[in-house]
Amino acid sequence: MKQYFAGSTLKIVAVLSMLIDHIGQIILKNGIVLNAPYSVFTDKEFAILLSAVNICHIIGRIAFPIFCFLLAEGFLHTHNIKRYMLNLGAFAIVSEPVYDLGFRGKLISSEAQNVLFTLLLGLIVLAVIEKSRNNIWVIVICTSDGALLARGCMLDGGYYGILLVVVFYILHDRKVIKCIAAICIMFICGLEFSPKGILDPYFLTSACSLIPIFLYNGKRGINMKYFFYIFYPAHLLVLFVITSLAVIPRL
Repeated sequence: MKQYFAGSTLKIVAVLSMLIDHIGQIILKNGIVLNAPYSVFTDKEFAILLSAVNICHIIGRIAFPIFCFLLAEGFLHTHNIKRYMLNLGAFAIVSEPVYDLGFRGKLISSEAQNVLFTLLLGLIVLAVIEKSRNNIWVIVICTSDGALLARGCMLDGGYYGILLVVVFYILHDRKVIKCIAAICIMFICGLEFSPKGILDPYFLTSACSLIPIFLYNGKRGINMKYFFYIFYPAHLLVLFVITSLAVIPRL
């Protein structure tokens, strides 16, 4: 089977998926659905809006597993892990106020932390695992601690992200087993939020992210080193501004 997806292609797929999700969450949901006076929309129109929000959120499930995969790949190929961590940490801090504004409507919120913090924690977990020369007990303990910390700190993606990052790292050269393990993680973690199991559209869409991951050709592709770092806070800010400037007619 030919492998068509370079790293930059995967990144573009993930970014577009994330953008669609955030348009639904920030503009459609936070900007319109939660703020529109009852008389503005008919029941049918309101139902269509809710469906649009849900569809955007489902499409957005493609992004996170790909970002976790790219993090593991970046860790395996980076020549400077400290700079990698520094970049993630710096942009996580810069992005947090914009993230809180976009999703919580206030400059500082402790309800959730942006996904760059999750990726940073995943990177730290991988660094510890590598230092231990992939000792099985260190893998188990460090992964468990990282997952619990992600959950306790309410990081976006939480323990789900830490588990995916570790699986993508330790099973790096075993593509089929890696994808099967990732599907199991998606399924088990998904049960916490939905009783539908494999019929849940969020699980199905997340699992679809493994198709481009499986077809990854191991090549870097276009140099987009700082694209995501800049795009992440920038797009959140733009969506927040659009939401803030949008005028909903009040009847």
